[in-house]
Order: sequence, then C-alpha cells, then structure tokens
Amino acid sequence: MLALNRASLYLEVDIKVESDFDFLSAEYRAFHNLRRASVFQAPLWLHSIHRKLRPHLSARQYTVTIRNHDNELIALIPLIVQQSTGLSILQPADFGVCDYNAVVGDPLVLETLAADPSVIDRIDRLLSVADVLLFRKVRDDAFDARRLFKKTAASPCENAAYHCDTGPDFEAWQRRTISRKFSKELGRLNRQVERDLGHYEHRPARTEDEVREAFRFLKSARDGRFAGDLLDNEIYETFYRDFAVAGMASGDAITYVSYLDGKPVAVLFGPACENEFHAVLIGSDIQRFGKYSVGTQLLYRVVKLRFESGLHRLDMGLGNTGYKSHFSVEETCLHNFSSARSLAGSAMTFVYHRAKPLKNALRRLSPQLR
Repeated sequence: MLALNRASLYLEVDIKVESDFDFLSAEYRAFHNLRRASVFQAPLWLHSIHRKLRPHLSARQYTVTIRNHDNELIALIPLIVQQSTGLSILQPADFGVCDYNAVVGDPLVLETLAADPSVIDRIDRLLSVADVLLFRKVRDDAFDARRLFKKTAASPCENAAYHCDTGPDFEAWQRRTISRKFSKELGRLNRQVERDLGHYEHRPARTEDEVREAFRFLKSARDGRFAGDLLDNEIYETFYRDFAVAGMASGDAITYVSYLDGKPVAVLFGPACENEFHAVLIGSDIQRFGKYSVGTQLLYRVVKLRFESGLHRLDMGLGNTGYKSHFSVEETCLHNFSSARSLAGSAMTFVYHRAKPLKNALRRLSPQLR
C-alpha cells in the first residue's frame, strides 16, 4: 500500500508508460472498482476500446501507470495518442463512447500523489508526445484529475450526467418522483399493449442470438433519428455489439429488451459493474408502437426489475432528454480540461474552452472530441 509520507513519495513510486498494458489482466481486474473509477474504466470496456476501436481510428495506446516500490499498481491513466486536424492529441481512451473519464485509483492515494510536486513533474514529462492533453467528462463528484497535471485550462461540459436512485422503498420512490398521472398512464399502456397486441414482456437478453437480434433491431430503430449516431459507423456498431455479447456472459453488460410476441420493440443497452448499470443506447419502434411509449415503458420496467433484484441505482447518462424528466433524475455536473504542449495546442485549447462556434467546427472535423 502507498505510504502517505509525501517527502518519501518520490522514491516509492515508479511512473511510466506501459503501451501494452493488459486491461484483462488479473492485476487490473483486481484493481478496478467503482470507488476507484467509473464503469467506463472497467476491464472489459477498456480492453474492448483498445481492441475494437483504437486500431481503426489511427491511435496508439499510451497507458500511464504508477506503481509502488513493490511494483504494485496504485494508479492508472488510460490514455491514447491520436492525430486530429493536424495536431497530436493525448486524451483518455474514449473515442466518444465513454460518458465519464477518470484517473483510476483510490481517492486517498490520488490525493497524496497530487500533493507531491515531483510526481506532477514526472507525469508532466510524459506529456511531451503530443501538442495537447485533452481530458474530457470528469465528474465533479469524483477526484479532480487535473490536479495531476500542470497548467490546465478547464470549462464545464455542455451536458450533465443523470441518474435515479430508488432507495429501499420502490413505492415511496415512485410516489416521490413520478407524477400520479404519468404512473397511471404507464400502467394503462402496459395493459393495453397486452390486451390489444399480444404477449408483452421486459427482460435482459439471455443468449448471444438474442443480443444480436436486439442490436439489429436497435440499429434499425435508431436509423436516421440521431445526427452523428455512432451506430451508423460499422466500426462502432461492431464495438457495441461485440461488447454486449461478451459482457452478457461475464456480467459486464446488459441488453434489456421489451418483447412483443417474442420480437423486440424496445432495447436498452449499457455496461454494468458491481451493482451499477449505465444506459448507453436506447431505441424503440416508434413507427408502429409510438403511441404506446414502449421506450419509456422499458426504462420504467428496467428500474423496477433492478429494484426487485436488490439494485437501486440506474445511471441514465449524459443530457437531460425528454424521457428522463419523467423520472425526476438527479444531476451530476462534469468538466473538461486541457494542458497545451505547443503553440498549436494552446490555440486548440482556446477554441475548445472559449469559442463555441469554433468548437462545433472542430467537432465536425473530429467527431470523437465530444
């Protein structure tokens, strides 16, 4: 365990880049938990990003590890280096699929590291490989990752994160968060679907074939609905689907489905870790069943299914879109920060943090800079 003596910390830690770090190793599986980082730094998720996305997006792995004198992992920064608009950018291994980015480590250890100038100096020397470090979507209720880096500029994210927590009493949560009118409407719609259309059930996909069927439906249901939808890109479609298949077997992903006479009419997919599930992709057949609000029905049923399994939290991701407002979701703010390493990097950070029209133009050139 890391000693907390700041004077001796320099001698006790080894900080380096491990460009072949294995996120599925027993070491990292034992190290990661939700106290040290979010579900988006979980082993299978990061492994899938590096195997399924990184090779196709002209990026190279740049994982920074911090180890103690016994060579035990005490902190990890999962970064990649990528060329974009003529610049070399060092950033979290994200590619637009992570809602949160973080330094992985025990909060007390990270606080101790951040208080040691020699640690900051050594991390800083590793940043010279790029024009700029761009670190996005850091939760304001977690360790502030910019404390490990020099000369950072920061700005709030345009979208906050939202979650609902039922607590131990589902009925009390429902009365507190869902309007009586909307609650009655959900019950009426569920009964009407069963009465008018056939057998209607809500559950996780249980087999690889069911997961693949759910993703075929999900892609079809979302087609043309969202500008810049990552599912329109075959590379991302493969990433999500393959993760869903692998994660179903390991418990690292759940694909919830509403079935009508055995066929999907709504799908909610996301990564899972310990007792948490994070909604990432949702789609429903609004053309045929829009008047039944099958997407919102599935979201409500997922909250209830999880409660019945003893799980009280559902993370609904970034942006307070309309369907979330029905559930009186709780908000967590996020921020982005950067550290420029060249004049070109300084110009980019100015654009990113201060000039929204130019920032939007930059996003069009590099969609992963979300």
